Amino acid sequence: MKISGVIRVLIILAAVGLFVFLGYSYIDSDELRLGSNHLFNMLWSHEGASRGMLFAIQLPLLFALVFGVFWMQKLLSYFQQGQFFSSRTMSCYLWLIWIKIASFIYKFLQPLIIQHYHSILEQQQALHLVGHFPLELELSFDNITTLLLMLVIAYLLKAAKDIEAENKAFI
Repeated sequence: MKISGVIRVLIILAAVGLFVFLGYSYIDSDELRLGSNHLFNMLWSHEGASRGMLFAIQLPLLFALVFGVFWMQKLLSYFQQGQFFSSRTMSCYLWLIWIKIASFIYKFLQPLIIQHYHSILEQQQALHLVGHFPLELELSFDNITTLLLMLVIAYLLKAAKDIEAENKAFI
């Protein structure tokens, strides 16, 4: 329970630090450092591309970060209160899984969206971007194993909750 409180504080500090870094890099360097796509960075610095559109392409990842921190805080709050197997805890954990799945899918699709936006801009006007921009799809073994592990943990938590309910009914 005490560890949950410490981790809650660390997550908030990390999230605030990340937002300060993003804000500072935008104000100081005029860069949006929410992803590592080279084509995105070149389009961001090109005057012919719409920064509003590029920001909209990055917005789902920002939402995933904010909602992920929110649900993690809520989950750890329940853990801090000693509610490890409650339906509220399971709900928070399922929200975290769905956010992770949506983020995983969007990170895979985002380069396709950026590439499509680039091709539309190229048809409308010659951008003359320097360099070659191959399509890079992010499919990380780490992310896949993390998702699978989260699903296994969700199953184990549900099984533990069912056993706890069965034990209470037996007593």
